[in-house]
Amino acid sequence: MVWPVVLAGTITLCSGYPAAVPEMKWFEPDKLGHFAAYGVLATAIVRHPALTRWQTLGAAGAILLASAYGLGDEFRQGLTTVRLFEWNDWVADTLGAITAVVLYLRWGGYQRLLERPVRFWRPKPQSKQAALSTGGN
Repeated sequence: MVWPVVLAGTITLCSGYPAAVPEMKWFEPDKLGHFAAYGVLATAIVRHPALTRWQTLGAAGAILLASAYGLGDEFRQGLTTVRLFEWNDWVADTLGAITAVVLYLRWGGYQRLLERPVRFWRPKPQSKQAALSTGGN
């Protein structure tokens, strides 16, 4: 339950600052950021244990929650002096959520990657023979 809340809080915190992306006439990199951020948020929601029992309902709920959060964040941005409400941002949020949830549910590689336990690197213990030959260091 903690990861969707942490991600949503991070999105809200970051969206309170002016966007620092280059302007391009043919492509808006800002939309890619929206797509990715809300895709990650929707994935974190759909992975919640309470939603995994009902795959279709959980997927729809994750998409709706992420999309509604994106819409709410756009409205909040419209109330500030540093950001504007943009429908295109909300569309990118929603498309990112849909894409990520569909990938998570339909592509086993993505799901296995996310469900793999986090393991921190640990040096392999040296054998006694190797420790003796290196002087124990």
